[in-house]
Amino acid sequence: MDYKQASDNDLWQCCQQDDMHAYNELFSRYYPRMLQLARRYVRDAMSAEELCMDQLFHLWVKRAEITIATSFSGYLFRSVRNRIISEMRRNIPVMADLDELQEDAQLDRSSDYRLLSREAEHAYRQVLNELSPQRRQVFMLSREENLTYPEIARRMNLSVNTVENYMVAALSCLRKNLKEKVPSAVIPLLLLSDFTNTLL
Repeated sequence: MDYKQASDNDLWQCCQQDDMHAYNELFSRYYPRMLQLARRYVRDAMSAEELCMDQLFHLWVKRAEITIATSFSGYLFRSVRNRIISEMRRNIPVMADLDELQEDAQLDRSSDYRLLSREAEHAYRQVLNELSPQRRQVFMLSREENLTYPEIARRMNLSVNTVENYMVAALSCLRKNLKEKVPSAVIPLLLLSDFTNTLL
C-alpha cells in the first residue's frame, strides 16, 4: 500500500486494523495543522503541542472504538476544538483570553450557564447570517472544515488574497456585533464555531 497516496478514510481503516504505518501517515498529515489551530488559542507552545499529541494518542488508543461518520479531517479538527473549549472552560492559566473570563460571572454548567449558551448560540447565528454569502462561506470553511486559505481559494475559485480579506472582514464584523449581544468572555469560544455544539 502506498501510504502517501492513500485517502484519509483508507488510512483510518488500516489504523483500526492496528497498522502503525497508516497512523504515522495520518499523524504527519494532520499534526502541523492541528498545532496551528491550537496555537491560535493557547499561549504556551508546549501546552499546545501536548494538547495535540494527547488528542492524536487518544485516537490511536481508542481506534477500535471510534466510529467516524463524517470526514476524518472534520472529525479530527472538531475533537481538537472541543478539547480547547474544555480547557478554556476550566480556566487553565495558559489559555488565551482568560483575563476576560475573570471579568464575567463564572461560566460553569449551572442553569445560568446553559441559558447563556442558548442566548450566545442565537446571537452567533444571527450575526453569522448577517455576513455576505461569500464571507460567511469563507468563515465556515475555515472554522468547520479547518481548510487553509489556499484550499478555500481553490474550493471557491478565488485568489488567496481575496480569501484573506474576506476572513479578516468576517472576523471583524463578528467580533464587533457579538460584543453588543454577549459577554466578551464568550466571544473567543463562539469563534471556534463548535461552541454551541458542545455546550447544549
